[in-house]
Amino acid sequence: MSNDWARLFAEPLLTAGQRISGALPALSAAFLLLLAGMLLARFFRVAVETVLTKIRLDDHTSRAGLNELLARLGLGRSPTAVAAFVVYWFLIVVFVVSAANALNMTAVSDLLERFAAFLPALVSAVLIVFGGLLFARLISQILINASEANAIRGGRAVAASVYTIVVGYSALAALEQIGARPALVTSTAQILLGSLGLALAIAFGLGAKDLAGEMLRDVLKRRR
Repeated sequence: MSNDWARLFAEPLLTAGQRISGALPALSAAFLLLLAGMLLARFFRVAVETVLTKIRLDDHTSRAGLNELLARLGLGRSPTAVAAFVVYWFLIVVFVVSAANALNMTAVSDLLERFAAFLPALVSAVLIVFGGLLFARLISQILINASEANAIRGGRAVAASVYTIVVGYSALAALEQIGARPALVTSTAQILLGSLGLALAIAFGLGAKDLAGEMLRDVLKRRR
């Protein structure tokens, strides 16, 4: 009777011990992968920060207006910190995927693998948006300066319209980069941007009709 009671308590303990001992290699491998991932991610984050600080990336981007754009988007004022942050968490995700595979956690590993595969496209989309914002700001500033230098009215309105058009096309390109291609949104945005461009062309034509008339009269006089 006592042997039966002892067996009744011992068998679950033995089973649990066997399961734990069988899972120890996978747990150890997952732990080592996570530890290595944290160390490597920290190392590369520091390396990226060091390299970008030496080349004075923040100073160059500040003159281009990128730091201000980052601050407006809530990403901080330092492109160096943003780049180091992206590198750090990308490596963390990669090693977490490896640890999940070591533990046969297929659902977690599949989800993280999809995120890791999506991250480069997301970074590319963000770079496209930043590039579009910088280009739009440059073009609008050129238009404002040209209109003020030549005493042309409405320069700021034209610059704002051009800024909106460039940013809109950049946003569409970013959406296409990440695989989001909403046909209705794209078509609507293209119609709106095309209408805005047509309105600007008409406005320029009406505003410059006197100048165009004078140019045509000069051409006709020369031919005569």
